[in-house]
Amino acid sequence: MGTLSSIQKEITSNLAMKLGLSTRESLIEAKFILEYVLKKTYAQIYSDRSINLLKEEELCIRNIIKQRLQKKPLGYILKEWDFYGETFHINDYVLIPRQDTELLIDLIFKEYKKETQMNICDLGTGSGIIGITLAKQYKNSQVILTDSSKKALIIAKENINKFKLINAKTLYSDWYHKFPNLQFDLIVSNPPYIDIDDPFLKKDNLQYEPETALFSRNQGYADIEIIVNNARDYLKKGGQLMIEHGYNQSKNVKLIFEHAKFLSIKQHLDINSKIRVTSGLG
Repeated sequence: MGTLSSIQKEITSNLAMKLGLSTRESLIEAKFILEYVLKKTYAQIYSDRSINLLKEEELCIRNIIKQRLQKKPLGYILKEWDFYGETFHINDYVLIPRQDTELLIDLIFKEYKKETQMNICDLGTGSGIIGITLAKQYKNSQVILTDSSKKALIIAKENINKFKLINAKTLYSDWYHKFPNLQFDLIVSNPPYIDIDDPFLKKDNLQYEPETALFSRNQGYADIEIIVNNARDYLKKGGQLMIEHGYNQSKNVKLIFEHAKFLSIKQHLDINSKIRVTSGLG
């Protein structure tokens, strides 16, 4: 049986050599794998790397690596992934949470005080990461998480229950199709926005992710157009719509917001100085 130190080196070496991950990416994945299998924080693991692993722990790690080397994303192997400091249940019916989406959360937290009372809608919620993170922060608010996939909503409900939230609920709806007679203070969405012909889709890891959550017709703009063009019917006066989109879509998304008569349209940069979020007031 190997020590923690030797197993970590083996994991990072395999991921770097056979999957082409960078050293940083390999170390991050090794950290996630060890934390998952050993049920310890990385700080605890790092302080005791000379100990030997149990046989079943080593077998579990090797099974995870075997699946990972077949290019299955680590999130789908572990069936969980971190987002904004919390761990969420996921499966292959939902997208793996991405750090890019944390920009949406940062912007909302910066603009709305914790005590604010709002009606919030997370359109196309998937695993529920956006709506649940908002419901945890804004305990005086009511949050509706919608999706057109019943299988995705099962995962969202599991995450709502995990965090014992009483101010969040799910709604089966294809965008606004089955919306209640309710006006929202904030509608937020990370919709499908990748063009089906985009070379990004050829990346190996995307073959495992649900296509309906990734790509959209009309060069990636079809779902964004539906959301923006109908949002003002469901927003209170002065209510806000915030949408995540592709790094190269900001100009066209702004035009869609302008055509829909939104006010105070703003576009927001990510840490790489790319516009990834557009917002406007109804």
